[in-house]
Amino acid sequence: MWRGLLAGLALFCTTFAWAQRTIPDDMNVAVLKKVEWPQVTLSNGGFSWVKLFTLGLVDGNAVTVPVSRLVRIKDETDRYIVMGRLGAYTDKVVAVRRDEGGVIREIWILNEQETAVLAEQAQ
Repeated sequence: MWRGLLAGLALFCTTFAWAQRTIPDDMNVAVLKKVEWPQVTLSNGGFSWVKLFTLGLVDGNAVTVPVSRLVRIKDETDRYIVMGRLGAYTDKVVAVRRDEGGVIREIWILNEQETAVLAEQAQ
C-alpha cells in the first residue's frame, strides 16, 4: 500500500516539472495583431511613427504572414486549440514556427511568465 502511495505521489510531483515549456530556438516571437484566415498579422510590438501619424490606422511594424491549413496552435496552458479560437488571442505575445517557404506551421500563445523570461533575455 505504501509503495503505491509513494509511486502516486512521485508521479504527481513530476508532472509539475514537465508542465513548464521552453520555447525552441527556431521559433520567432511577435505580437498577434489580426487573424484573417489563411493569414495572420504579426507585429514586433515596438513604437511606430507611422502608427502615431495615422492615428492608429496603419501599423508600420506589422507584417501579414500566410498560415498553413494544418497549423498547430497551443494556448497558454499548452493545450491545442482550433483555428477559429485564435482570434480571441489578438494583442497577445506569440511564438511562431515557419517552414522554408515562410508559411506558419505552429503558433504558441505565451503566458505572462514566458513573456517576462523572453523580455529579460532580450535585455
